[in-house]
Amino acid sequence: MPRILAFLVVLLALGLAQRAEVSVGSPFGVQGGLRFPLVPLLLDGRVYGGVGLEALGGGVDLLLKVPLTDLYLGLGGFYGTGPTLALPQEARGQGGLRGVLGTWLNLPLPLVGVYVEVHPTLFLAPDQAFGVGAALGVSLGL
Repeated sequence: MPRILAFLVVLLALGLAQRAEVSVGSPFGVQGGLRFPLVPLLLDGRVYGGVGLEALGGGVDLLLKVPLTDLYLGLGGFYGTGPTLALPQEARGQGGLRGVLGTWLNLPLPLVGVYVEVHPTLFLAPDQAFGVGAALGVSLGL
């Protein structure tokens, strides 16, 4: 029964998703995820999973679009099996909260978007610390 339920959740997520995304960088190395419109033209939700050299994990973000710009701001949480990619190295952790400061790069590609994000991060596990990460990603419209 749990496998059937997981399959239905993934199938429903693909049906509701607005964009599929792949990014390289913080928090885990290589992430893949889906972006959902929660409030049209204002608020998106994102779920992602990732794998890296030291960690495997996932997270959720709420992203607020800044009107009339390509900028967006967000807040999210994540958890993984090992330390994430962030600076400084001694302040890394495997779970916590992160802010998202992002912008879309204006490229003339249909249904393809490229974005850059900076992630100020508050690590809560295993120790409390502060770090900063970044990511570069590609988003495909569905």
